[in-house]
Amino acid sequence: MKFHKAGLLALVLILVAGWANAVWADEDLDADYPGGHKTDFIKERSYIGVIGTSADIDQFGDFNGTNSLVFNSGTTVSGGSTFIGNPEVDLVPSITRQFGFGVILGHREGPWAAEVSFWRSDHTATFIFAGPTTFTNPASLQAINIDFKRYFFTQFPTQPFVNLGISFPWLWVRNFSYITDESIPPNVLSQNDETISGIGLNLGVGMELYLDNNFSILGGLNQRWTEFDQINGAAKVPLDQMYFNNNPTNVGSLAGNGLNIYVGTTFGVE
Repeated sequence: MKFHKAGLLALVLILVAGWANAVWADEDLDADYPGGHKTDFIKERSYIGVIGTSADIDQFGDFNGTNSLVFNSGTTVSGGSTFIGNPEVDLVPSITRQFGFGVILGHREGPWAAEVSFWRSDHTATFIFAGPTTFTNPASLQAINIDFKRYFFTQFPTQPFVNLGISFPWLWVRNFSYITDESIPPNVLSQNDETISGIGLNLGVGMELYLDNNFSILGGLNQRWTEFDQINGAAKVPLDQMYFNNNPTNVGSLAGNGLNIYVGTTFGVE
């Protein structure tokens, strides 16, 4: 998977600077907060927050608007009669980068913080058929995230941080799942909304400015790598039962690689 060189460089610089800062200030360690210092600007706080986001699901992977997944339910025999199932075709769209929002619930002790957040952004999904013919429909990208943060230069009001966590994203797209017949070209028998879901890894860097224990302003970059394993369209089908682009030998996972940008504020709660 690709990673932006600038983001990687920023992450390395923050880690090195934070390590140097910790080494120089060992004698000032605060025993009440592992890794914290007696002169830390923030010692402990619980908080809620709201953020504005610029979100994407994939930059150079499977979500390019030309891939599709097919599930053939095969044949069944019941009461002496044979039934041939109609194939399900699920389109894998590209989506535009769009603005969205998120809410955060977190707790910090010393230089460490844990957060649970919900992100949502609305998009336009695009698929390019042969011809070419372009098909667009509304889409919504949502995710529940669990992240852990490590802050540096904690004696100052402005503190850089790195975060690592897991994400549970899902992409809903209107009428991107079809039931077709066996004719060539196939006839569409019904259209359905589809939801593509999976699990992802978050890795990010950011900066937070504290006015006091009750208020902060923050911003950052968050890279999310996602392995999608479920499509809920006309039927709820695991991806290992579907094949790519009418090729029955090409069965596998669906990957996303999105860079997300956010800015927002947090409020301390007692």
